[in-house]
Amino acid sequence: MGAVTSTDQIVREDLSDLFINLDIRKTPFLSRLKRGEDLANVKLFSWALEKFDGRMTEGIPENKDVDVWETDKQDQLYGRSQKFWRRPHVTVEANTINKAPADFGKYNKQVVKKVEEQKRDIETRLLSDSDSRDDDGIVGREFMGLGRFVNDATSVGVAGAALTFGDTQTAIPAAYRTPTAQIYVGVLYTTTSGVVSGITFDETRLNTMMSNRWDALGTMGELSGFVDGALKTHLTRMERYKPTISGFTAIQQQQMTPLQQKRFQMYGADILDTDFGAVDINMISWLPRTAAGAMSGRGYFLDMEYMALRASGLYLTHQRMEDKGAGPRGLIQSIVGPVWGDPRAHLKVDPNVISSGT
Repeated sequence: MGAVTSTDQIVREDLSDLFINLDIRKTPFLSRLKRGEDLANVKLFSWALEKFDGRMTEGIPENKDVDVWETDKQDQLYGRSQKFWRRPHVTVEANTINKAPADFGKYNKQVVKKVEEQKRDIETRLLSDSDSRDDDGIVGREFMGLGRFVNDATSVGVAGAALTFGDTQTAIPAAYRTPTAQIYVGVLYTTTSGVVSGITFDETRLNTMMSNRWDALGTMGELSGFVDGALKTHLTRMERYKPTISGFTAIQQQQMTPLQQKRFQMYGADILDTDFGAVDINMISWLPRTAAGAMSGRGYFLDMEYMALRASGLYLTHQRMEDKGAGPRGLIQSIVGPVWGDPRAHLKVDPNVISSGT
């Protein structure tokens, strides 16, 4: 409150109009995911996959009639949509009378904030390990997260157990599951007395994962990588270390002419150029974490050509609700479902623990 310094003077409170919110995390995966067709059925939708037969290299004998016929090998994968809500509300006093820093209490500001939070909600669910489920009247229907879609149903990562499929309608058939060779669940590096002394997930292992994808699909292409801070740091470490007989030793190349910009002294790995295609690296905040809430070293390397987000016509839609006297209120609503493409096209890094050693 203002302090009375004399009988005829009051010093009023000095309150800056600046309101500080340091949380500026973006939703890069949602921004990169293209928009698909509008949903025609919110409960269940599908997309088609097909695969070629194996090679027929045996000779055909003379005078033999055709007695076996071939058909196309096609299958369907199924997904569900999910409804998301955010409910902006401010009191009538805050909206019409009270003066606050940056007008934080104003309803319009609240709507903008809740729209941003719903985008984060959707992206967090998209990148999660969650399974799909139908509406049971208590919990609504939910779509399958990317961590469970890019999955062989046997590998054990940070979740501490294999990610199996509990929803029979959306379970991935065994023939289309992500090959185990394209999923890494080991440690990223080893330590001695708390100092990194060896790299376990290295360029060779990443190249092997990429090679398996090429061998199965016959294409290299460019993948998009979405990684948390722990894996991003490790990818840079991979690029700055080279294997030796005794372990891993840092090797730096230096130009004869000194660099003028000091920022070049250190660098980060933003593009990985492997033998089987390039991967652009994007940092993202909403990847699955450990049970303690720490970053887990999770990363996805995705072929996004056939991935899309299908909406119902309701996507980040604002609807004003009845004001019964307490102040303006509304609803931010989205009903969306992802098309994840072909599970065999993607790679996943899911360390069961980030490091081992002392």
